[in-house]
Amino acid sequence: MIIEDPGVLDKINEYLPEQIRAWGFVRVIRSFNSKTMCDSRIYEYLLPTYALMDPSEANAEAAQKLEFAQRQVPEVSAEEMAKKRAYRVPKERLQFVRDALAKYVGTHDFRNFTVARGCTESNSKRYIHSFTASDPMVIQDGEWISLKVKGQSFMLHQIRKMVGLVVLMARANAPLSLIDTLFSGPRVNVPKAPGLGLLLEQPVFESYNRKAAQQRKDAASDPVTFEPYVEKIDKFKQQYIYDAIVDTEMNDRVFDWWVQSTEIYPEPYTYVNAEGTIPEDAVVTPEREHAWQTQMREMHAAERAKNQAVESDDSDNGEQSADEN
Repeated sequence: MIIEDPGVLDKINEYLPEQIRAWGFVRVIRSFNSKTMCDSRIYEYLLPTYALMDPSEANAEAAQKLEFAQRQVPEVSAEEMAKKRAYRVPKERLQFVRDALAKYVGTHDFRNFTVARGCTESNSKRYIHSFTASDPMVIQDGEWISLKVKGQSFMLHQIRKMVGLVVLMARANAPLSLIDTLFSGPRVNVPKAPGLGLLLEQPVFESYNRKAAQQRKDAASDPVTFEPYVEKIDKFKQQYIYDAIVDTEMNDRVFDWWVQSTEIYPEPYTYVNAEGTIPEDAVVTPEREHAWQTQMREMHAAERAKNQAVESDDSDNGEQSADEN
């Protein structure tokens, strides 16, 4: 690459689609490897604040009265979704979320926040540098908050499960001590928040930057960092990432379906309660895990069949209208 050309970035971006941008470049040592020399990563999770609303009494009643096979996540009208998107999170609840996220900071055993297979006490400890929540922001009339977590490494589904637990705790007024209990307590089923809101914001090369600065006099002026491009990156995220997430949520109501599914099928999450106690029936055993997975497969199959039936009806109605015309 001819770095002496002042217009080299513009020329590179001319050949890239609009959703991919080159922001800058720096000189690195010959042995630089972006994968092995990355000592931490920052992930962002974009969450609609209506996911923090109080639980639905109607869903709680349905979960109590109906057998598992008879329950379904209810349809939500456009008017109901408009009310949810008009929700604005109270300061007290947002502060609870921030306090809960702060409980993850430090070195902890996150075995309850990943898949059980292959996970042991010896390999499930992780170090979290920080976990924060932004001030609320309004995007397309809905309120959202940006959660950012910086960690050395993460296990499968760890971030989604950390977010999922905090959302359920906020809705149930569960004590913050529950997170400490899950670090050291028995294995329970922690729900995964939707993957829709999760994105890798940036890899971090702090150790490399310090080492390179010590080895070469001019290296300190060329650290591998995204800080000079934050303003451009934030504008890019708003246009190509945030808007895409919000559009998907508005069309498919991903977060609403997830939240309601935890209310309609609450059996695995009885440990998320105001007392912060873990009842015996919430502890995961092979038998309970098998039964729960079987029930969930049946639930998803019923949802797919329902959606296919709706699509079939829409198709038949379209054909009938065409015939009438």
